[in-house]
Amino acid sequence: MKIAAIQMNSSDQVNSNLMKAKSLLSAASDAGADACFLPENFAFMGHPKELLNSVMEDEESGIIQTEISNIAKELKIWIIAGSIPIRDSETGKAFSRSITFNDDGEIVGHYDKVHLFDVEVNGKKYHESEAFNAGVQPRSISTPWFKMGLSICYDLRFPELYRSEEFTDVELISVPSAFTKETGEAHWLTLLQSRAIENLAYVIAPNQWGEHYGSRETFGHSVIIDPWGKIIELIKDGEGFVLAEIDTEGLQSIRKKFPALGHRKIK
Repeated sequence: MKIAAIQMNSSDQVNSNLMKAKSLLSAASDAGADACFLPENFAFMGHPKELLNSVMEDEESGIIQTEISNIAKELKIWIIAGSIPIRDSETGKAFSRSITFNDDGEIVGHYDKVHLFDVEVNGKKYHESEAFNAGVQPRSISTPWFKMGLSICYDLRFPELYRSEEFTDVELISVPSAFTKETGEAHWLTLLQSRAIENLAYVIAPNQWGEHYGSRETFGHSVIIDPWGKIIELIKDGEGFVLAEIDTEGLQSIRKKFPALGHRKIK
């Protein structure tokens, strides 16, 4: 089967972002993709948190989730919707939630981002926890083709997430992101290849690209990496997608010949 990583330059306008996402998803489907992966914040790259409040959705309800469900059903593809802000009624904040839709448009699972991006980079301060609550547990999902481990952006820096019990036997790791230009230039591909190599798993990482509302700039370089750490397909700049075939039999052959996961001593 084939998977596609969608690269976007999302704005603070939800409707235009959804139109753009549909166009890119349609193109990837026409190219043969069975499952398409959208980047973090694909429907809304806004700032500050007051703007986020206006687009937060309730669980399994709202324009973003409805539109992605309809697209999945129309195109008959699975869609891993990078992240959608889902309201936490107790705190008024949101969860950054990656939601998986099957080809009937049904939600089959989700993951709430555990590690929030509260850092300073080259004088720019990012405080994701001002608008978001952290998730509390790793999540994986079984698809018709492979077992998939879910993560989002900043999670990439925490390898213990990918070695959690929930990730046992995961064959593909999803890393939808809005990785900044500064940190992306320094660490993006190195971290992604490391997660692929140490877990002997495919990694798919759809990223935001370009300049966004609030003077934020993201790195692009959306990529699909094989279990040996080889870059299969990469799109550096611009909006578009990368497409690659997933060979689970080949993956299992690698794991059998190079059984590093079974040699773990510390858990």
